[in-house]
Amino acid sequence: MKFSDCVRRTGLALLLATLAACASQPPDHGLEQARETLLARGLDTSATPEKFRGTLSRPQAVQAAILHHPAVRAEYARLNIAAADVVRASELLNPSLSLSWLDVSGGSNELTVGLAQSLAAVMLRPARQRIAAADYELAILSLADTLQELALATETAWFDLVAAEQGLQVQARASDTALWADQLGTRFASAGNMTPLERAELAKGAAEARLALLEAERQRDRARTLLDQQLALPHEDWSVPGSLPLPATEQPDPETLIARVLDTHPALQALAWERKRLLSVGDEAKTESWLDDAEIGVEHERAGDERGTGPELAFRLPLWHRNAGTRLALVAELELLDAREAELRDQLPRQLRMQLSELARLRTAVQIRDQELLPALADEVAARQDRVNFMLDGIFNLLASKQSELNAWRDHVATLGEYWHQEVELAATAGRAATPAGSGLLDVSVIAPLRDRSPESQPQNHHQHGRHH
Repeated sequence: MKFSDCVRRTGLALLLATLAACASQPPDHGLEQARETLLARGLDTSATPEKFRGTLSRPQAVQAAILHHPAVRAEYARLNIAAADVVRASELLNPSLSLSWLDVSGGSNELTVGLAQSLAAVMLRPARQRIAAADYELAILSLADTLQELALATETAWFDLVAAEQGLQVQARASDTALWADQLGTRFASAGNMTPLERAELAKGAAEARLALLEAERQRDRARTLLDQQLALPHEDWSVPGSLPLPATEQPDPETLIARVLDTHPALQALAWERKRLLSVGDEAKTESWLDDAEIGVEHERAGDERGTGPELAFRLPLWHRNAGTRLALVAELELLDAREAELRDQLPRQLRMQLSELARLRTAVQIRDQELLPALADEVAARQDRVNFMLDGIFNLLASKQSELNAWRDHVATLGEYWHQEVELAATAGRAATPAGSGLLDVSVIAPLRDRSPESQPQNHHQHGRHH
């Protein structure tokens, strides 16, 4: 056998072996890239795992959710699937081996051996690798987006529970005040110093206060359950602080924020990667329209003492179609991506301006209550207490002032909770993974108690105390 014959016979086998050796390893940069992406969005996921017991701060609650929530595990699995697709895209189809044996009249026989490899698989391999790499990058973005959504949902649940805990504290004081008024009403009615209508109003207020306290407890328990679902901890030995953070000191400039969002928003980044992927798919479709199921190989034939070896090429004739439908669909999908990007770039600024405006209103409302309304109500209660001591007002006037103060505190907690809900929504719209830090804590323990709350210490004749109804 001549040397040239050896080259012809082994050339394809060597080529296939070389290509097979170039099969890529599964990428392993996904987790690190996802962490860097989240860090750029304001969330650090590289903290050392903790036991998560006792009072959980907001960052601790988020970290617990990221480490334990089942959705994260599912997203990691999807990332591994995308990594496996990268390997699969680099793998060639196994070559086909054909054998035939023919008995020829006259006692001779004919042997044919063929080895063929899909030409399309070889030529389209780079394009498929690019598509798989783009899919892997999209999977990384999907992982980062899932962790971001989980972090913001956990923050929302954390804020809800803290607000519910503080609301329950205030409601407990308001209910206690109403029950005290009802007890006083019973004593005054027994002494004949209260009309049936006044007595019924006090009893109604006490019953409504008890129902309000039950509702506040229900809201607290529900909020704890929702946060517990986010944390997915294997134990219940955890709690949250008893105070909501006060609003952030500074609000971002709308135009600066909008410019940054339009440059770095995760949804726009995902569209860019999807466009890159579709362009690779389009390149593959163009090549495949000509190659289709084309095969290249080598065939060796022996008939008696005669032998022949040579290359073989088989392909389909592109008579009926050249993947025109696939290319048209790709054009339409690219147009769809353009439309989605245009919609995002149009709607994001509008939504951000609306949310920033709502945040400014809520921040102002919190400041007015904190700096003006609540101090004024506290002063009113103190002045009313002095008037009661000097028998210029009745005890029920004092209780009414105290109820007004407690109702204002309850609204204050609700408004602050709504403010942080809006901060979470702004973070989600802006593509951020965390809300800003607060400027302090809302302390409901500063609510001053009434100086004497025992019904036995109150006079039986409330007419002598300057009754004002």
